[in-house]
Amino acid sequence: MVAQIQAALNAKDIADAVREVRALRARLAGRRSNTKIEVDAGTLKSILKVVDAVSSQLPRGGVVIGGAKAAKPTAVADEISPQEAATILQMSRPSVMRLIAKGQLHPRKVLSHNKLSRAEVVNYQIEQSHQQRQALSNLVTLTEDYDF
Repeated sequence: MVAQIQAALNAKDIADAVREVRALRARLAGRRSNTKIEVDAGTLKSILKVVDAVSSQLPRGGVVIGGAKAAKPTAVADEISPQEAATILQMSRPSVMRLIAKGQLHPRKVLSHNKLSRAEVVNYQIEQSHQQRQALSNLVTLTEDYDF
């Protein structure tokens, strides 16, 4: 079955899905997590095709965080708790909850618990490290310009 999915997925499918995801992110920017957005079936199919192909290639079993197996596997392999997100982002759980309150991370409520997308947390971490590197580069440029 994985071979069929791999064969059916090509660069055009991935590019289409990326374009659709970017458009959806733009529509979701600044909205509350419980806001409803209509998505046409073609967009959803494009995104789900790539998600299915990628998820079928993920390892089954426990979730590995930082080289150690997590205490409890999550119900959905792609969803993690705020505590696991805090471990990935190397910050406290209250800091993750502040990111959620600010709308920088978007949880899904499962009963009274928040579940976050692992991909979103990793993307946030990459974006933050990129911004840190850019700020450091700007600081180096300023120190060279003003001869500090």
